Amino acid sequence: MVKRIVVGVIAALIAIGIIVLRNTPVLPVALAFLSCVATYEIEKCVQLKNKAVMGVSLVFSALVPVYYNYASALAERGIALPVTSIAVIYVLALFVLMLTNYKNTKFEDVAAVLVASIFVPWAFSTLAMLCRIDKQFPEHFDGHHGVFYILFALFCALISDTFAYFTGKFFGKHKLTEISPKKTVEGAVGGVVGAVLSCVILFAIFDNCFFTVHTVTYLEVILMSLVLAGIGICGDLSASVIKRNFGVKDFGNLFPGHGGVMDRCDSILFVSTALYALIVLTRTVF
Repeated sequence: MVKRIVVGVIAALIAIGIIVLRNTPVLPVALAFLSCVATYEIEKCVQLKNKAVMGVSLVFSALVPVYYNYASALAERGIALPVTSIAVIYVLALFVLMLTNYKNTKFEDVAAVLVASIFVPWAFSTLAMLCRIDKQFPEHFDGHHGVFYILFALFCALISDTFAYFTGKFFGKHKLTEISPKKTVEGAVGGVVGAVLSCVILFAIFDNCFFTVHTVTYLEVILMSLVLAGIGICGDLSASVIKRNFGVKDFGNLFPGHGGVMDRCDSILFVSTALYALIVLTRTVF
């Protein structure tokens, strides 16, 4: 328990440092590192043996968040990469590389690599896109909304998980699902309540002290935190299903007591992706 707490505190301090330095190369480098490690962990979990496929996918997964971190700046200069064409070429390249070791490479291996090296780095990239949300919707947000939404995503994923752990530990009686026997209904409810309360407090601080554009409401904050806390639980359970399918306890051991990047960031990836999608949909539609 002590090791788990110490590692958690150190990870939190590193995360705070990255947020403070978000407008420097620190953010894209950190996201590239996390994407690359998470992709490797999934490919190791599914027992991928094709080294060529693994090598190309790891490079691709590291480049994705770097691109999306600077996409808005490139767009302002009239530079736009043909993302769809690059993705298609990448998929074709993986299937060609599959032939280099076809005896030990199955179609499901390539499918797993595609999920790991496209969805995971894109999900990490949404943190960079949230950080610069005011560039995409200047009429709705100011520069402070970027920090707010990153913290909002982390609160819905991590604080929710913390509340769920302690609520389940002291009050949990009803098992939530067979996927993860230690999770309880009481813990899930406690996690959602904790996420809503912490996000409301976070919004109150930013709305009164930092925001110059006031288009986000308390009702939106409550509804989004409810939805995102539930999505975070689904992300955690989805990662558990993958580990159960392949008979592993943790994706990695980068964080002693916490597992690997995917073990620690599974819910964050789901939450940040959903949050970015909600913002884009609501600001576009309404």
